[in-house]
Amino acid sequence: MSKSIAEYKLFIDDMVSLSESAASGWVTGKGFPKVTGNEAKNELLEALTENQKVVLAEIIDTAKASGVHDALSYLNEQQTSNQLRIIKGGTELPIEPFGTEMNFDFVARSEGDDWPKL
Repeated sequence: MSKSIAEYKLFIDDMVSLSESAASGWVTGKGFPKVTGNEAKNELLEALTENQKVVLAEIIDTAKASGVHDALSYLNEQQTSNQLRIIKGGTELPIEPFGTEMNFDFVARSEGDDWPKL
């Protein structure tokens, strides 16, 4: 596998890791950090059932993943129109090396799909 393909895979997999939200863990865990500004959030969480907290955490995770997806869609659009080059680890990332957009690869990897064979 070429270095540029390996760096592309790492980049997308890093984006998958970034799409996981600390806030959703706080919702299903012990609440938001006990600092000024979080009181109302924690009061709301105390009023929710465990099932409601799980649903809220899923909404938060979906929203964050949607933001990552949209950012990757924008980056891909900029790459394909020759407006942007992305360099990772000193190597320029290829444009759509698997014939699919970055945001598509992000969704596939988020769902646990293996990388396609080249």
